[in-house]
Amino acid sequence: MENLASEQKFYTYEDYLKINDGNRYEIIHGVLYLKDEWGDMRTNTSKIEKVKMLAAPSVLHQEIVLEIGAQLKEKLKGKKCKTFVSPIDVILNEENVVQPDIAVVCNDDIITKKGIKGAPKVVIEVLSKGSIKNDKIAKYSLYMEYGVEEYIIVNPINKEIIECKLNSFGFYDTKKLNITDDIILPECTISLKDFYEQNPEYLKWVL
Repeated sequence: MENLASEQKFYTYEDYLKINDGNRYEIIHGVLYLKDEWGDMRTNTSKIEKVKMLAAPSVLHQEIVLEIGAQLKEKLKGKKCKTFVSPIDVILNEENVVQPDIAVVCNDDIITKKGIKGAPKVVIEVLSKGSIKNDKIAKYSLYMEYGVEEYIIVNPINKEIIECKLNSFGFYDTKKLNITDDIILPECTISLKDFYEQNPEYLKWVL
């Protein structure tokens, strides 16, 4: 297979589908990113092909994703919204394909065999050491541009949550919460309070 990931070029979803080297990638505005260790992303460079093995995300990252995903699945039971946990492709258009940690979709029309083709109602990203810039800047702008109604950034590093809600002008209103505060979503409310009370050592971890 042509080593697409080692080239400087403009990528499309068609190119994305041709990559089968066992790694995980995202495309943001035509730029290919490697989902690197700790869930981080690295900008496409000529050195990208040297990455042979990817480290799994941190224990705390996976615990939080599982906890939030389980709460959403339970609280959305019987409702029209569905919860998806990474890895799943969210295809915003031909040059923007991402794999958010958690996506809530309330429109069955955008759920396809290959992934979610359109903007989810809610996207949740759990930060890791090297993903801060991408999640707080690149993906923030991307999700706002494509109309994701609510973007939640869970930051276990600084023990905070950033709640971004789309306003009537098409921009995000942002609000900082404590890591144990309630997260009020359009269809339900979730919280990491019990999770941290049951795992107090996680509050002391420095990632």
